[in-house]
Amino acid sequence: MQRDLYRIDDVLLRAGCIATLLVALATAGVWVSGLAAGSAGGRADGLVALARHGPLLALAACCPAALLWTGFSWRRRERQIAAVWSLLRQNAVLSVPELLASSDFTRRDLERAVRFLNNRGLAHYIWDRKSDTIQDGRLESLHLAIDKCDACGGALALEIPVAAREIPRCPYCGDPVSLRSLEERRREAIEALRVASGPETRPAGGSGGSRRSFSLGLFVLLLIAFWPAALLYAFYQARSDGSR
Repeated sequence: MQRDLYRIDDVLLRAGCIATLLVALATAGVWVSGLAAGSAGGRADGLVALARHGPLLALAACCPAALLWTGFSWRRRERQIAAVWSLLRQNAVLSVPELLASSDFTRRDLERAVRFLNNRGLAHYIWDRKSDTIQDGRLESLHLAIDKCDACGGALALEIPVAAREIPRCPYCGDPVSLRSLEERRREAIEALRVASGPETRPAGGSGGSRRSFSLGLFVLLLIAFWPAALLYAFYQARSDGSR
């Protein structure tokens, strides 16, 4: 499910479409005014008018082009984060090397997504640098109860973290706990955690910090006064929002 994680991409794309329409109307106006002011040249008078005002129209066209390019760039980043989030919700533990090998994500994309989701309070994921895995932070508080040794049948009262990598040994016979049994219980615990997460939903109140920090009024004012400043403001807000 696609979520509106950013607000800025929507604002930039809408502003870009409006600016494109205004530039198109201005171009049409120059053409019509050239036709009206001409003597008998007809279409040639319109072309002359366009050539005369060409530099100004080209400069004006830079605004919608920059808005649309920046908006689509942030939209692409939003979709990357949403895709990583979807994978993490389906798999409580993800191997980073395997994910990089089977997708077009880069390590930087994954780090950005994990940092964004954690900073927004949408989830809590831990990047285990030793095992190079990304795991649901709730696994740290989940434990598996082992009450019997499959080798000697001795009664046990062991509790180990779900994310633990070391296999405990029976205090009676010294044999390690059955790896198969341990993995089955681990899968059951992870599946229960995944089901408990429920369907993917947008955070209450919109998309979090971006809607609180980004001022649409200031953006529009800067866009009218000096559009490059509006782009810089949007870029700064989006970067600061994703890195908090």
